[in-house]
Amino acid sequence: MSYTFIKLLHIGSLAFWIGPALGSWLVLRYSQYQTGEHSNTTALIYKVFFFTLTLEHISLAVLLSTGAIMALHFGHWPAQWLQWKLLIIVLVIVPLEIVDIWLGNWKVNQLVEKRNAGTALTKLEKKLIRFYHRYFTSAAIVILPIAMFLIMWLAIAKEV
Repeated sequence: MSYTFIKLLHIGSLAFWIGPALGSWLVLRYSQYQTGEHSNTTALIYKVFFFTLTLEHISLAVLLSTGAIMALHFGHWPAQWLQWKLLIIVLVIVPLEIVDIWLGNWKVNQLVEKRNAGTALTKLEKKLIRFYHRYFTSAAIVILPIAMFLIMWLAIAKEV
């Protein structure tokens, strides 16, 4: 595969990693505010939200894979800009995404399905959903753009 094709996949994956999930999260939050947590509209939007979370994490895997391919096969590995970029990815992005996969794709998804099936949630389960939507994603929405800006700056302003 050519460098240009791999870089195109890399940049395309970046767009799919952050765009759809952020957009669906904003629509979900708006629906929860407008129609309530238990409305049919919110339940439908939750399904789309969980689908976009899956798309987000597949895109992240492609993003990391294509980045590794470019670094290893095209000689970027020893570059200082790449080392800084990897540090941000390992210390910020990966931990956030691990928690997001566990909470968003797995635990909160199960709890929402349980609630939509008519089963009452415990206080702890309700708190976990609230934590994910109010605190975790709100923090991630602040942290990720800063990390992404730094990563993109390092990639664009690099000395070759």
